[in-house]
Amino acid sequence: MTATCPQCTASDEAVAVPEALADARRPLDEPVRAQLAAPLLLPPEPEGVGGGAITCYVLAGLVGLLQLRSLVAEKSRDEEVRDAAYQAGAVLGPWIVVALLLGIGVAVQVARRRRRAAKARAAGLPTREEWSPELRDQRKRQFRVWEAAWLCRRCLVAFFPDGAVRPDFPASPAIPVGEFPLWVVTAAERAFGPEAMAPRT
Repeated sequence: MTATCPQCTASDEAVAVPEALADARRPLDEPVRAQLAAPLLLPPEPEGVGGGAITCYVLAGLVGLLQLRSLVAEKSRDEEVRDAAYQAGAVLGPWIVVALLLGIGVAVQVARRRRRAAKARAAGLPTREEWSPELRDQRKRQFRVWEAAWLCRRCLVAFFPDGAVRPDFPASPAIPVGEFPLWVVTAAERAFGPEAMAPRT
């Protein structure tokens, strides 16, 4: 299928948006790619454990293992030292270090998760907890519209050819790349939203 750009009225540089994003021979600039990106269909992956937290957990495990080893090796020496404070410090001190390292690891992980959630909110992305069946359906409708979009490489405008979104859906004018995400959302509601799909009486 070929399509004609509504701005330059030529078809030689018109390409479907998914193809334009996948074309490694003629890559688009990063800001353009970001504006033309597909709507997110699945919730974000669960937060993994960060490097700082892993380091704390590994150190806590090593200190715990060394303490267990030293408890077994020093049993006979403890019989010679009768000072209760020394024995309590020798036994409890390393476990306090283990508890502190575990606490620091958890704090680092929580802070990392909060930073990621704040970044997602600033970018307008829903968190995993906010991902509802209604939002999933909405994103599927937006993806259908996104798949029908075309890009003119010469003019750097997006557009929808006549009948591309739905057979009775009219062609769009040239859409500046910066306005493309809003057009996808609006066209999805107009073409496939509950009101559009409701039977007409």
